[in-house]
Amino acid sequence: MMISGKNVGRKEHASPGGILEGLILPFSIIALWFFVSHAQLVSRSIFPYPEDVVFAFRQEAVSGVFWENLTISIGRVLKGFAIGASTGFVIGTLLGMSKIMDRLFTPVFNAVRQVPLPAWAPLLVLISIGETSRVLFIAIGACYPVVLNTCEGIRSVRTEYYEVGRVFRFNRFQRFFKIVLPSSFPSVLTGLRLSLSISWMAVVAAEIFMTSNGGIGDMMWSSRDTSRMDLVILCVITIAVVGFVMNRTMKKLELVFSFWRITLKQSRKAEA
Repeated sequence: MMISGKNVGRKEHASPGGILEGLILPFSIIALWFFVSHAQLVSRSIFPYPEDVVFAFRQEAVSGVFWENLTISIGRVLKGFAIGASTGFVIGTLLGMSKIMDRLFTPVFNAVRQVPLPAWAPLLVLISIGETSRVLFIAIGACYPVVLNTCEGIRSVRTEYYEVGRVFRFNRFQRFFKIVLPSSFPSVLTGLRLSLSISWMAVVAAEIFMTSNGGIGDMMWSSRDTSRMDLVILCVITIAVVGFVMNRTMKKLELVFSFWRITLKQSRKAEA
């Protein structure tokens, strides 16, 4: 018994009711913020009104400062993500396909990934002062989830698929591109989604803890030094919104490229 892709796709899309439920908490927080600020329970200089933040956004957006800083941060994220994700994919593939590489490098990798990401900042500053150190900082954070998910995806490839490859006499490259990569791709996509989220968080840390010329993190820290709490809150909201959009976009891509796997799982459940 097969289940049509149409039915599966319907289950994967959020219902209007689910979307409305997801908006309850954000709107409740905004309402509480409006009440607390206007009740003057906290000083306006420390806890600005929502309209102060809206005015600050309008002012910074019109001047172009906001968009310039946002563009700088996104550019750093894309560079670090590209380097970290590609490096992580190669390492994860080697660890997943070679038992020798797994025995040699997995203990070292597991030890290195226990080092908190901010701990790399002083070392990277010594190696390179400037944009390179910030991009490498992001790349380190982006690398780990791709390594783990790629390795796990390759190890979870079913033995029957390899047997089919032997029947068709696939060489090593054919086996990788026709069996291993398609089978492990959903897991790799999950790693890429996590990697992009970590990259976005890492860029803010890099711009705050490492000397930075521009970026949302730098804008937030500079605003804090000048007691512009409206801009600080604007930066926090921007970080949250952009991170949410990135995560949702990657989830959509993950769903599109993994659609065949969802259909297969549903079919097996129906047959059982």
